[in-house]
Amino acid sequence: MMRPSRQNIIGIVGLGYVGLSLVKSLFERNFIVIGYDTDENKVEKIRRGHSPNETIEDSELVVINSSGRFYTTTEAKELAKAEVVIVAVPTPLTAMGNPDLSLLERACVEIAPHIKSETLLINESTSYPGTLRDFIVPLIKQNQGDGNSKIYFACSPERVNPGDVFYSHGKTPRVVSGLDDSARERVHAFYSEFVDDVFVASTPEVAEMSKLLENSFRLVNISFINEISDYCVSQGIPVREVIQAASTKPFGFMPFLPGPGVGGHCIPVDPAYLLQDAADKGKALPLLKKALQSNRSRSSQITSFLKTELGSLKGKKVLIEGVTYKPNVADTRETPAEPLFESLMAEGAQVHWHDSLVQNWNNSESSRVSDNKWEITLVLVLHEDSDVSELIRHSEIIFDFTGKLPMESGRVRLI
Repeated sequence: MMRPSRQNIIGIVGLGYVGLSLVKSLFERNFIVIGYDTDENKVEKIRRGHSPNETIEDSELVVINSSGRFYTTTEAKELAKAEVVIVAVPTPLTAMGNPDLSLLERACVEIAPHIKSETLLINESTSYPGTLRDFIVPLIKQNQGDGNSKIYFACSPERVNPGDVFYSHGKTPRVVSGLDDSARERVHAFYSEFVDDVFVASTPEVAEMSKLLENSFRLVNISFINEISDYCVSQGIPVREVIQAASTKPFGFMPFLPGPGVGGHCIPVDPAYLLQDAADKGKALPLLKKALQSNRSRSSQITSFLKTELGSLKGKKVLIEGVTYKPNVADTRETPAEPLFESLMAEGAQVHWHDSLVQNWNNSESSRVSDNKWEITLVLVLHEDSDVSELIRHSEIIFDFTGKLPMESGRVRLI
């Protein structure tokens, strides 16, 4: 295959939700894109036109693959052809709930020898303030080989919202920054090519902190509304009507809805990075810490509520409907369904699950709703193709965490 010249070639490191979303946006603006990932199975799947996630359709991927302006590789040396390299790898938590930068570290070490002079290197992976300056830059320089190369270091924390058909990359405002004026100018000019609204932060730390603030804000408010919901349920007050009433105030109020807890790659993860960074610097963030603890204990709160309402759960046939972390995506990362599943199992319940978008999860396969007459059904997530009537037909009692099931059947209780 003929390789294009370095001009207008963009390298994407990591072909997950963020990386493939970038591929789509850059392709639409006529850039040439090199997609690099160490997962050979994923790369081969993408080459065959099979998208590993919802950010890009198979049909779109086939068109992109056949254009001659996108190719995937497991060879980091291919990134030497790019004038802009964007790092978009996961920054998850360890099993103990602590920040894990091992994937970001590995990516930096692997690509460093192949980053040419005058390259704009952008980090989109979410992390604590100072990650670009104190973590990425030293790693690149230590493993670069050519210490005289001029690299423009910048960051733009990702804002991908899987399943959102309106707020695409281009329509979602982006925050960018760089280590110096030249890097800031370059990263601003680059994102302005495919994003409508670009905010230039004065330092990378401002940009990095803004991402942690965004999702910590959401965690605190969701944890708070879950607490309010529990109180309202105990008093027989319909919490969603309360929220609807409060939302009529045109200032000073922002509605959040209760649920089984937050999941996904951002909201339950980013606050842990901020808390760890604050602790390392001798600072306490007690409200945020409490919100994170509240979210992590949400499953036990729900289980306790069920025991109070229904008595012992031992031997009960329980169906969890929806194990993804949000509607209309197949992503189960940090899903609140997992700790709830474990909590119910610990009470002796016979727990099964169903999700129209997920075939295998938690070392088991999705059950069919029609397999049983479920004594308890917990509706955590509903997708566009979820069969609500079937759920009602095969359930004795349903606890609805979505607010979308009809109440007329008499079997549905809104949580």
